[in-house]
Amino acid sequence: MIYRDTSRAAYSTATTTSNEIRVLAFVKSAGSHGATCDEAICILGLAHQSASPAFTMLERKGWLRRTDRRRDTSTGAQAAVYIYTEPGTLFSSPKVGKVDTLRALIWAALAARHTGDWTAFNEAWGALPQAERARIQR
Repeated sequence: MIYRDTSRAAYSTATTTSNEIRVLAFVKSAGSHGATCDEAICILGLAHQSASPAFTMLERKGWLRRTDRRRDTSTGAQAAVYIYTEPGTLFSSPKVGKVDTLRALIWAALAARHTGDWTAFNEAWGALPQAERARIQR
């Protein structure tokens, strides 16, 4: 993905938006049950284009953590459940799960295919547990 210099500058100076504040309060009120982006859209009346970036930014800032849990959305699809967490605490950084590891492998493969440098792919492949590598090779 290519970003313009103006987009990078805007991102680096971005402050917490009112949508982020609303989403954070909503997820915090959900407690350990957590909340999905779809639930925030339905309850808070936000557009997907407003709620989704708020979840992303709050996760990057360490206020939300995406869990391994999923729940059905209003369309019947599965959505990630997020929970509230304080930045700088033990649980503020997202837990790297199986999906994250596989996603890293796929991105490394795509980059290697484009650049011809397979170093990152080999590292991502090595990070997979042996059982997962065997399952993929079948």
